[in-house]
Order: sequence, then structure tokens, then C-alpha cells
Amino acid sequence: MVWDLLASDHGYLVYRSEHAELLQLQQKVQQLKKQREKLAGEILRLRGDPKALEDLVHRELGYVHPDEFMLIVPESKEKQAADE
Repeated sequence: MVWDLLASDHGYLVYRSEHAELLQLQQKVQQLKKQREKLAGEILRLRGDPKALEDLVHRELGYVHPDEFMLIVPESKEKQAADE
């Protein structure tokens, strides 16, 4: 009977393991909620501020203005070797 309370499929040891997993999942959910709120704020900022959207496109997509020059520098050989 004691063995069933401790080590069965619904025993204390399984409960402790599942409880620890539950706590980890709850922490992950909280992290994801914070990330979602941050991204939602970023979306609102980009929708309302054309300058912010322009800066994002400029930075992320590499767009340049007509009066700018883009300088493309090849990667170093050490970095290429590390990537392989």
C-alpha cells in the first residue's frame, strides 16, 4: 500500500515530477506573455510612427536613401571557417 502511494502512476513521486514540470511551464508562459506584450507595443509604435517604420526597414532590410551609399564588407576567413 505504501508503495502504491509513493511510486504508482498516481503516486507522490509522479506528483512531484509533474508539479515541477507545471512550474516550469508556468514560467515559460509568463516569459512568452511578456514577449508578446513587448511585440504588441512595437507593432503599435510602427503603425503610428512612419519614421520608426522607415528606420526599421532601413536597418533590417538594408534599404538606402538615394543620397546614401551601401558598403558591403566580406566576412573574415576566420568567421567563415567557424560557420562551417
